[in-house]
Amino acid sequence: MAHSDWLVILSVLVLLVDLIFGIAIGWWIHEANAARQEAFNAKQAVDALRRLHDLTCEVSGRVGTHLTRIDSISQELIALRTSCSGPKDRAVVDAVSRIVEVNEELTGQLTEAKLKLREQAETIEAQAAIAMADLVTGLPNRPGFEDELRRGVAQWQQQEAPLSVVLIDVDQLHGLQAEHGQQAADEILRGVAQTLNESMRAMDFIARYGEDQLAVVLPGTHLDVAKEAAERVRAAIEARDFRIADSPVKVTVSEGVTEAFAGDDAQSLFERTCAALEASRAAGRNCAHLHDGSKCEAIPLTSGAAGRGLILNADEMQALARQLQSLPVDPNTDPLTGLLNRRSFFEGLRHRISEHSLGDNSLCLVLVDLDHLKQLNRAHGQLVGDVVLRTVTQIIRTATRAHLDLAARYEEAKLAVVLIHTDLEDAIATAERIRRAIAACKLRAEGAEVNVTVSTGIAALPEGGDSVTLLKMSESALKAAKNAGRNCSYYHDGAKPRPVDPLASLAPAYA
Repeated sequence: MAHSDWLVILSVLVLLVDLIFGIAIGWWIHEANAARQEAFNAKQAVDALRRLHDLTCEVSGRVGTHLTRIDSISQELIALRTSCSGPKDRAVVDAVSRIVEVNEELTGQLTEAKLKLREQAETIEAQAAIAMADLVTGLPNRPGFEDELRRGVAQWQQQEAPLSVVLIDVDQLHGLQAEHGQQAADEILRGVAQTLNESMRAMDFIARYGEDQLAVVLPGTHLDVAKEAAERVRAAIEARDFRIADSPVKVTVSEGVTEAFAGDDAQSLFERTCAALEASRAAGRNCAHLHDGSKCEAIPLTSGAAGRGLILNADEMQALARQLQSLPVDPNTDPLTGLLNRRSFFEGLRHRISEHSLGDNSLCLVLVDLDHLKQLNRAHGQLVGDVVLRTVTQIIRTATRAHLDLAARYEEAKLAVVLIHTDLEDAIATAERIRRAIAACKLRAEGAEVNVTVSTGIAALPEGGDSVTLLKMSESALKAAKNAGRNCSYYHDGAKPRPVDPLASLAPAYA
């Protein structure tokens, strides 16, 4: 028998060993899953899901390899049959052919097992999602937060992208519970959770960590931005109208904030956050402290509630004017807002879309148009208009990720934000968060109150789309928002613009 014949037989034997190994894996997974069902908890579900996913992928890869080998061997066998010169050679070829037929049958069974494994993975994933949810707030619970923190720290260690954490105590919640009952305390917690969802970015991970504690993981966020977000949340909760049986109730929170530093792991990062929170408790509560890696220090309180706005007197206005005149000149940025200018925006957008095409990641564009900016400039002066633009810019910076998203001044009264790794639903939530924050900000200059609103248009990059397509869709959505009376958001569904329901956008992102 020819040397090539023995190679064929050896290849088939190796193939059978691989196949038997794959079936053994499937049997082991089935038995392991049965055992897990008897003692199921949230952590085991997540770990089981990950192992199951990895093994399913491995089995799927083996199936593909087997099919390729079988096809190749079958073609060789056909060629060998035609070249056989004697009955002994033909008998060998026929025997190998029967082995291949049995192998094909086993491969079919393995493919069916792979489908069943995938169904098991989906079942465990659904059970894990339920186990990871807090029933009162709809947020992820403590195991969910710890899992997300470990994942965030691992990503920070690999990519060196900034990572911050905020831990939040609801002050005197036990006292409210003792006085008004558990149901009233739960309503307070739901209100605090809703305020967090309104104040934080779509990318931030919000969870209920303890009975009276919530926690937030802020990916792509340095400490200076995280402390601003924490103070914004504290002020918003202090200003919120909480009620129990139609009677107003004062609710405040204490916060601890820190950033991941060199040498950190999930435990050391969280311990430092707890130390910052303890400093806020010791300072009398209703305040926030940060830990800079060596010590805790207080985060300055804002001059009032979030809706109180920005107040400038004549001296401050003149100082701001001088600051604007002394801004450095950069050919890539807008001198007033510090965002990318129009030319750099188009370059960046094309680059992001190219990356999107290679990685098949979601990408959305939000256009933010300042309502009636020209009328505001005529009524109050160009400087007030500049202050408004810079204020809106700061809100957009806070609501987006500095190291990932792309923000630019698109036109005189129009800003643009490219949201990377963001689906349409999260982009809508981000746009609405920006719009509501701007509407809540009132500018007082020389005794005159200026109400600022924006209209937004949101679109997701369609399959095979380019920058022109994405811009046209966003512009169309923005035009619909302006025609609808402004101070609202519209999104493009791929066929036409549709209004964003402002109440629906307030739903907790992790419910």
